Order: sequence, then C-alpha cells, then structure tokens
Amino acid sequence: MRTLIIQLPTDMPNVHTQYPHTAFQSGTEKSSISIKWATPDLLPSIDRQTEVVALLPATATSWHKVTLPPGLHQQPARCLQALQGLLEDRLLSDPTHLHFALQTGWKKIPHPWVAVCDRAWLEAHLHALEKANLTVHRIVPELSPSSTPKVSHHCKITTLGEGDTGWLWVTHSDQGVWGYPMRSLLAQPKALGFSQEDLQNIEIQAEPGVVELTVQILNATPQLIPPGQHWKTAVDGNWDLAQFDLRATTLTRQVKTLQRAISNFRHGPSWRPVRWGVFALLACQLIGFNAWAWKTRSNWQTQQKNLSQLLRETFPKTSVVIDAPMQMAREVDQLRQASGQLSSTDLEAMLSALGKAMPDGIPSPRQWHYQPGQLRLKNFKPNQTEQQALQKSLQVHGYKWTAQGDDWLMSIGSSEQAKP
Repeated sequence: MRTLIIQLPTDMPNVHTQYPHTAFQSGTEKSSISIKWATPDLLPSIDRQTEVVALLPATATSWHKVTLPPGLHQQPARCLQALQGLLEDRLLSDPTHLHFALQTGWKKIPHPWVAVCDRAWLEAHLHALEKANLTVHRIVPELSPSSTPKVSHHCKITTLGEGDTGWLWVTHSDQGVWGYPMRSLLAQPKALGFSQEDLQNIEIQAEPGVVELTVQILNATPQLIPPGQHWKTAVDGNWDLAQFDLRATTLTRQVKTLQRAISNFRHGPSWRPVRWGVFALLACQLIGFNAWAWKTRSNWQTQQKNLSQLLRETFPKTSVVIDAPMQMAREVDQLRQASGQLSSTDLEAMLSALGKAMPDGIPSPRQWHYQPGQLRLKNFKPNQTEQQALQKSLQVHGYKWTAQGDDWLMSIGSSEQAKP
C-alpha cells in the first residue's frame, strides 16, 4: 500500500504554507525517503490504496506520563476530562485549548504516555489538507518515547537537520522526548547532561548534514541514517493521535489499518519467514491433494478393469463393457429366469420372506400392491413391538421395512443391511 507522509509546519497555515512530504510504498524492505515541499493544492493526489499520514513535528509535541484513575477504561467518555484534570498543573496553556492522545494499548499499561499539542493549530492544518482533497487517516508524532522489548530505561539520541540549524533529540522510555538546538549545544555541550560513560550505552543516530556537529558535541561516532528515515520509523510505529474529537471515521480507519496490515504481510521483511512457511504449506497441500486424487483415480481404474475382466471371463459372450456391475446383474437375472429360480424381487420370494417374519396373531393386511422389488401393505397397523420384530426379521432376508403414512413398504435393502 502506498503511504503519503505530510509533516505539519509549526506555524498556522496560510495560502503560502509549504508542507514537507514524501510518498513511498509501505511495507517494502528498501524504500528511500525523498522529502519535497509543496503547498496543499500541489501535494500529490491520492487514491483508495494510499494512506495519508500527518506527521507532528517534535517541536510541537510534549510528552507526559500519567497514572489513570481505576476503572477509567470502562468509561471512555470521561477519558478526555480525566486527562485535562491530571495534566492541568503540568501544562503552560489551558487544557481545553490542547489536543490529547493516549498511548496505544493504554488500557493495559499502568502508566501510559500522553502526547499533547495545540488543538487549534492541528485542526487548522487538517482543515487545510481537507480542502485540498487530502483526508488524513492517521496522525503520528515525529519522535516518541523509545521502547525496546525486554529493555528498561532505553535511551536514544537522534540529530536531525542541516548544519548548526539542526536539532539534537533525546527519546527516553521513562522520561519522554526533549531536544536542544545544536547551535546552543556547541556553546555549552554539558547542557545535555550525559557523561561520556553514559553515551557509551546510548544509541546515537545522525543525519548526514549534522554528523560533524554530533561528533564535536558528543565526542562519539554516531550511526549514519538517511535524511527523513525517522519519518518511516514513525509511520511504522503504533502511535495514532487521531483520538477523541479528531477521531477519523471508524470504517475508514479500519479499512486503512487492514490494508496496511496486508501490505506489511506481503512485503515486510519481518514477515518473510511466515510468508515462506505459508507458501510451503500451500504447496505441500496442493501436492498432497494431487497425489491423493491420482491414487484414488488409479484405484478406481484398476477396480473397473478388474470388474470388466471378471465380466468377460464369466460371460464370454459379452462384447462391449459399459457398466460391468449392471451388466453382470442382468446376466445373472437372465440365468436365474432361464433355470426357473426366483429372485429376491419376485412376488413369491417377497411373500415368503414376509410370511416367515410376520409375528403370530397379527391380522393380515387386506390390500396389497406389488411392483418388482416393492410390496406395499395398505392400512396395516402393527404395534411398536410388532414393527420392531418385522423390521429385524426382514433385514435378515435382505429387505427394508419402512412406514409411509398408514402404509408399510417392503423393499430390497442394501447389501450391508442384509445379514445372513
């Protein structure tokens, strides 16, 4: 799925506002980030397969860790009011003028993170993008508190920008996100608050334009990252600040989330072993079904060949074999008729079997209807015990005994039911 990232400028929007943006195929292992600038009306057009992500600058977002009141997850309508009350003393602005967003999965986290930004500024930019026919599906922070599984107090330093206008950002799993202009750190490197021993245990990343300044300030060699690579990292995270009154349409978000998950499964490098496993399983199933079908067809052909051979050996006059079992039954019936023997479908044989099975003392039916293989007894009403006795006795001779309204039908049973 294609992803369009649009970073929101820190100033209020106007007709001349330039939006940094980039578009790439999400979920691919190698997807370069090429940042361009354009006014809203000149931003790239989108289709149904494009997810639009608004990126909040790190300088416009503040981070706060809170302890939510017990039971708040069962009252989502009061969540915003609770956050405003909890953070009122920590914020410089009126909480009613700010936008709040909780960490994903906050209901299961004892002390979740809360991202805060100016609501009027955010709504103004979203409205400007909406006028340009760009509906934002997700809102993600440029930088968020670091989190590494099974590692507590994880910290990372990232330097972004060009020359002395760049910024040094610190992301900490327990302390949040904060930054310094690199120009100020050049004059006072100790303002960062990390010793050389601390820096040895901190992951340090830098864009090409600020590598030299990073080395001067930290006296450490950073890992080089492509410009704008942290944008893709932000999009791949699980943050979404489109909450409360800025929540997008539920159906739209669900569709985009599903599309993103499918795209990530199809192209994401982390899912490659799973994809290979699924393909191998499907291939094994396909091979197995084909082998089973071939074996079944081979057994059927062998059986048909054996039946045809048995028919020709038993009845040499048979010239053409179409249905060996049916032709053999016909030949046997002809031999039985020629020798004067009765078959199980004849009236005499059926009456004889019924007479032997009929319990003593039961009145004989007055009306009989016969056709080859079937004998219908009209208005015959045996009791439950007599019914069971008749059914059991007739089964021994290979006949079925079934009720049809007020009538009882005696017919030829299957070979499995006929037990000698």
